[in-house]
Amino acid sequence: MSTSSRWLSIDRVRVELMRIAHSDDDAFLNTLDPRVLLGWYVVFVSVPWMFYDTLVLGTLLAFMGALVVISRVNRVLLAVLTFGMVSNLVFFGVVVWLTGGDAIGAVSALVPYNLKMASISLASVAVFTTMSPSRLSKALLSFGIPRRFTFSLAYGYRMLPVLLEEYRDIVHAIRLRSSGPETDGLLRWRHWFHLLKIGVRAFYPLIFDVAKRSRVTVEAMETRGFSQSLGNPDSRRLRLATLNTSVRDWSFIGLSVVFLVFLFWLRTTTFFPAVR
Repeated sequence: MSTSSRWLSIDRVRVELMRIAHSDDDAFLNTLDPRVLLGWYVVFVSVPWMFYDTLVLGTLLAFMGALVVISRVNRVLLAVLTFGMVSNLVFFGVVVWLTGGDAIGAVSALVPYNLKMASISLASVAVFTTMSPSRLSKALLSFGIPRRFTFSLAYGYRMLPVLLEEYRDIVHAIRLRSSGPETDGLLRWRHWFHLLKIGVRAFYPLIFDVAKRSRVTVEAMETRGFSQSLGNPDSRRLRLATLNTSVRDWSFIGLSVVFLVFLFWLRTTTFFPAVR
């Protein structure tokens, strides 16, 4: 099996989902206070809409890219993000060219918008793929979000890789019990249509499996007194006791503020007028 096929395999995606669900304790952003991180995220997804300067937006994108590298975001998400951005520009340019317009000018006009969306996407990927589900739920709980929602969010994070593994097992079981088409047809369309039918059929037993797991989870949580703890202030205080800010958090906030000041200063300068 080639390197590219291993990188794009279902097993690779499953491993990455497991890493997201169970978090990476060594990831830089996961070591920060989740409340600080969510506040930082709200600010930095709003900042790109304050600028139209290509140089400033490119600098912001480079900052987000460096943060993504430090956070060790998986390559599958980055590849999908990059492909979506590039293909969108190419498709728009081709459509403009086919209609007799200026394709280069149209694509150039879309560059600032795509830089904004890329910066926001990288910030979202860096924050929500490195922060552990439990820390994210605690941060939302500290902001007044109902505990039922925060628990459902953390539970969904944990269950996603399990359901993917279950779905793969169901697909393999159906393939073993069914026979493929006798002939592949032009461009192997019968083969791909057969795989598509198996993929759709596998969803039905998966739905029942999700219902069964949800019922077992609800029964287990109720046995441990989950409903009684929802309105208990002592329970909420106990869950939030592990949240605290440190020197690392304040240093991160300080560096972010310095970078924002630098962006506003860069907007007022006349550096590199050709790329603005």
